[in-house]
Amino acid sequence: RSNSLSRSRGAMNSKLTHRLLPLSEAGVAEAGDCLEAPRGLFCLPAVVNIGVQKAGTGELQTWLGAHPLMLAHGGEVHFFDGLRPSAAMLRCGQRQRTNLRQRYARHLWHRRPLSRDNVGAAASSAMAAGAPLVRRLAYEKTPAYFDLSNPALLACAVPRAELLVMLRAPAARAISAYQMCAGHIHGKWCQASIDEAIGSALTRSASGSVPRLRRRHLSPQLKRLLTMGMYSAHLHRWLEHFDAAQMRILWLEALRGGGAWSTDPRHGRHASSRVGSSTSSRSPSSAWTRCSASSACRPTTTAPRRRGTRRVFGSSASQSRRARGEGGSRESAERLLRDR
Repeated sequence: RSNSLSRSRGAMNSKLTHRLLPLSEAGVAEAGDCLEAPRGLFCLPAVVNIGVQKAGTGELQTWLGAHPLMLAHGGEVHFFDGLRPSAAMLRCGQRQRTNLRQRYARHLWHRRPLSRDNVGAAASSAMAAGAPLVRRLAYEKTPAYFDLSNPALLACAVPRAELLVMLRAPAARAISAYQMCAGHIHGKWCQASIDEAIGSALTRSASGSVPRLRRRHLSPQLKRLLTMGMYSAHLHRWLEHFDAAQMRILWLEALRGGGAWSTDPRHGRHASSRVGSSTSSRSPSSAWTRCSASSACRPTTTAPRRRGTRRVFGSSASQSRRARGEGGSRESAERLLRDR
């Protein structure tokens, strides 16, 4: 483990230089920069895990949070999914950008005050504002961002942040989310079994010999439970505001199986066959793949063909790169840090 962490540390040091700025200069801050105020530091995240619910976001945060160069928030932030933006905020002018970054950074750390020591600042306590700051990598995760937040707001606050998207076979994810509601939240909409809830909607919407599931017959909660698995539609929303090179897709099945399969969401016939249409729990490739701007990528093992699967994203992939390592979630998380 120590050797792996040392390699991770060396690979990341060149990418962990951010700035220390006064809070008033939040308008020029980038993802990863820290804003200094009388009450302490407020760091903008360099990495944001935007979902999805019940796809292992908490498990990944546990592993990443154990890394000495990671500064994980520790819980779910729920900042952007609670915002109701005005038209002016969506235009993201200088004033709106400054205000949004200040609010985001303060909200992120208001329950966990930061100092130069615990963010890994240089030893000098007299560091000038704007000086380079070699520090731990700030990270936050809120699964609700994937389908409930406006991507334009996150892009306004941290346009150069890297996004992690954890996915899971849609049927397995939906069942897990429903079981969580029934077992822990005890909501009125999930008191019946999931078979009964969906069966009731099918019965009410049946017309002719083939019953169909119509959204208007679903409760808002059950509708969200099912439409969250339409991954391609949600990913397209995010790709309107972030470059695909900023987005890393990880499958829960692969993370637990020894590798975290990821792909540039613009490319890959195999990726599109899984995104938004797969209901299989079969694990994707164990390869850890990183796409570059010059060459598309794809998993090194062929995904099973499925009838009726349409291509969601662009041209098929042509090349791939594999980062080798041992199996298991911890090793997968370490490879994520080394590849960053």
